[in-house]
Amino acid sequence: MKTKYPFVLIVLLSVLFANGCAQPAPVNLSDRFASSWSGVMSFSTDPSHTEDIVVTIPTGCSAGGVCGELNNTSVGCKWELTLVTITDKVFTYKFSKTLSGECPSGSGGTLTMQADGTLFREHKTPDFTASGQLKHP
Repeated sequence: MKTKYPFVLIVLLSVLFANGCAQPAPVNLSDRFASSWSGVMSFSTDPSHTEDIVVTIPTGCSAGGVCGELNNTSVGCKWELTLVTITDKVFTYKFSKTLSGECPSGSGGTLTMQADGTLFREHKTPDFTASGQLKHP
């Protein structure tokens, strides 16, 4: 009977050691950006001109895949977002398709996570840059 205890102890320690060395589940960086965000964009060509936008990003996105949409409620345009690249703080996207309205697709920009939990959006086109803070509605 006494010989079982050392064996059980070795098995138990082996299991605990194996579990302690297991790799954590991979984290999808895009999930940090997953939510609905809204804000007001200013434009480089006319800073007094502003437009309201809503960005919706789902969980589980991967680079090269569709990852949400952006709705510019001021001009009635909605685009499909494709995730180009992602880091811990920067979500780089392109407008892969126009979902509604008369606005062209193809341009892109970045969403940068700020220390206060907001996003800074910078969207560049050949003609202008739109930028502004996005918050959870």
